[in-house]
Amino acid sequence: MQNSYLAQLDQIQEQAIQMAFQQPQEGQWTKEHDKNDCIIYSKLNQVGIKMTRTELKLNVDPKKALDVIFDMTRRAEFDENFLEGKIVEKIDENNVIYYGAGKSPIILVDPRDMVALTRRTILKDGTHIVVSKSVELDSVPNKKNYTRCEIIISAFLIKEISPGTCQVIIIANVDPKGSIPKMLINSGVSMQADAVKKLMEKMRQQTLKV
Repeated sequence: MQNSYLAQLDQIQEQAIQMAFQQPQEGQWTKEHDKNDCIIYSKLNQVGIKMTRTELKLNVDPKKALDVIFDMTRRAEFDENFLEGKIVEKIDENNVIYYGAGKSPIILVDPRDMVALTRRTILKDGTHIVVSKSVELDSVPNKKNYTRCEIIISAFLIKEISPGTCQVIIIANVDPKGSIPKMLINSGVSMQADAVKKLMEKMRQQTLKV
């Protein structure tokens, strides 16, 4: 089973790298936002929900940022919407299955949870990367009052481009499931910039405590 997990991670890592570094025209990305050093691109995924590619600059140690992002048990330290994170299975130091749960940003919508197969690694060019995808485990059944979302692919890539400054690319392709109208989900993409920058700044502050 572990070999199967590692093969799945190999596949999504390759997909994430391709999506992160391809030209927008090549990947058919549409620019939704470009302001204050934050760019958000989007395109429809296979279920008609917008997936996003966010690019921004951040003054942070890339290794420390990678460690904080990778460890879902620490997510609540910088993400006010996150409720719970725990390790389900540790394949090795860099490949872990996590359980996570968070509040919905939409009023009167059930909180979401997930079971995420997650990897951290460093590419040959020095880019630090965390990738995740959902997996189904009998040992982690659905919880009452939670909707189990699907992470089709999630990636966080960070590389130092000058002393003290890093380029950050975030890929998010998630199906929240449930009954939220796709139109409502898709309409909020262009307004995510401030929330993403706030989240990254809180993450950066956590790296200073490591």
